[in-house]
Amino acid sequence: MSYVFPWLWKVESRRLLWLLGLTFALIVTFQYVELPYSISSLFSSTKMPVSRNSTSLIGDRKHHNYHNLPPPMVPSFSQNNATLVDDSDKEVEVDKIFDKEAAFQPSLPTSNWSPVKENATAPAASVEAPAALPGLRPSPVKDNATVHLPSAKAPAALPGLNHSPLKQNATLPTTSKVHDKNSTKEDVGDASPVVRFVPDIKENAKTTDSGVMSIYEMSKQLRRNRISNNRLAKKPKWVTKPDLELLQAKHEIENAPIDDKDPILYAPLYHNVSIFKRSYEMMEKMLKVYVYKEGDKPIMHTPRLGGIYSSEGWFMKLIESNNKYVTKDATKAHLFYLPFSSQMLEETLYVKNSHSHRNLIKYLKGYIDFISIKYPFWNRTSGADHFLAACHDWAPSETRKHFSNSIRALCNSDVKEGFVFGKDTSLPETYVRDPKKPLSNIGGKSASKRPTLAFFAGQPDHGYVRPILLSYWANNKDPDLKIFGKLPRSKGNKNYRQFMKTSKYCICAKGYEVNSPRVVEAIFYDCVPVIISDNFVPPFFEALKWESFAVFVLEKDIPNLKKILMSISERRYKQLQMRVKRVQKHFLWHVKPEKYDMFHMILHSIWFNRVFQISV
Repeated sequence: MSYVFPWLWKVESRRLLWLLGLTFALIVTFQYVELPYSISSLFSSTKMPVSRNSTSLIGDRKHHNYHNLPPPMVPSFSQNNATLVDDSDKEVEVDKIFDKEAAFQPSLPTSNWSPVKENATAPAASVEAPAALPGLRPSPVKDNATVHLPSAKAPAALPGLNHSPLKQNATLPTTSKVHDKNSTKEDVGDASPVVRFVPDIKENAKTTDSGVMSIYEMSKQLRRNRISNNRLAKKPKWVTKPDLELLQAKHEIENAPIDDKDPILYAPLYHNVSIFKRSYEMMEKMLKVYVYKEGDKPIMHTPRLGGIYSSEGWFMKLIESNNKYVTKDATKAHLFYLPFSSQMLEETLYVKNSHSHRNLIKYLKGYIDFISIKYPFWNRTSGADHFLAACHDWAPSETRKHFSNSIRALCNSDVKEGFVFGKDTSLPETYVRDPKKPLSNIGGKSASKRPTLAFFAGQPDHGYVRPILLSYWANNKDPDLKIFGKLPRSKGNKNYRQFMKTSKYCICAKGYEVNSPRVVEAIFYDCVPVIISDNFVPPFFEALKWESFAVFVLEKDIPNLKKILMSISERRYKQLQMRVKRVQKHFLWHVKPEKYDMFHMILHSIWFNRVFQISV
């Protein structure tokens, strides 16, 4: 019997240990699955909540050290209860999150920031990062550029840099083959003949189930992209002094003091007037643009100042002759301008009736290859600090692939054509009838002296929207709505102009593409624009709150057009018209650019997007 008791003790001990082990495993499993704590927190006296599938917007950002990182930009939007779907399919109230972050956001210490002089030289042998941005380790860069043409030799202190050396015999793409200008269709009044061709490639964008992105949803998408850009922006191959200057500008814009009493800038017109004002001030103080001199006319360096594509021409003319923003020393540049005309590209190289623009794309690719071989600037950022301004309908598809990282100012700013919020910007399409007097006949009747409810006139066969509009409302179907096809010609297009000057609302219905010069024309004549163009991103969308001075009507709601307009009270109409007159200064060309005019607003949109894309 002496050996029985030890044997029983061993058996019972094993059973007890198995039972304890199983119990402990069940407890751990239960804690891990059911409670919002990590396993390690079971053994810690302090439990830290960890949200699975958390994002930097919701979970991670709460625990960041805000004294060591620049705060996010917090634009002001009037809409409430915006929702953002994260990876776990749970809806998060975005506006509430932004409000909480705005309340929590402390001011960054600025004592360690070194002021950047406007006449500072290009990067010295060693560039120190601002103290307020810890972790920044720019590579040393030697300034071996000349005043006129920067050298393409790689700085010796940049390990791993493989950009191409300067080749003096590099050749530009040729433009010797010229074809006759084709097509006789006109889009507006007495506009010059233009070619309209719908690209065969459509790029899907994130829209609602109906396939339409509203102006409110565009605002949400812009905010999402701003947040993702902060996390995912591609860093340059080496850091330059202009990069650090952009970081400083970003910091100052994000921490702009509240200023909504400016006598020139009417606050309701902007998403956040304080941020816009501070950003514009920083642009005036800091921005330098390098304009490439290479390129053969007429595609390069040939601005066309008249017609419906004149925006790209006016911008080209004014930027190339500008002494304030343009620098001849590319090492000081924050942005690089690619001076080609999408209109001249089509007129020069398009083969009539070919319905193909592959040779146009090939030409642009050749130009990029040329400057990337001759200079190091494109390769340093993969084109992220380069920009173009293009107004032709084909520009989005022609630049989508080879300019995917570049900032594109496009008249055809279609969500479904690959427009990227936070990178691309919408270029106003302007129809300048007299390039010598771009402001002739500006303005219109007062709000009380506009007897016509709404007006439209234009080519009836341009696109699918206009035939629908005309079928419901043309031929005096309603005396309050003056809806026509093409108006009879008159000297100076007086009939068209007079209707705009005496109508309360001016219908801006899309043609072949989402953009139309009528949007800017309506503002020019003090008429409230009614935009009927699904997925159109309006100009200067980063800054302007378009719903505060314009009316947006879905294409499917054309049958209810009058009902929609009549539902707007007289008081609201007068408010809209007053705001149209206040925002008008942003949509005017001047022979000599003036503060806040169209030239400066285009440049600001490009500058603003670059500032909030910068990552080092």
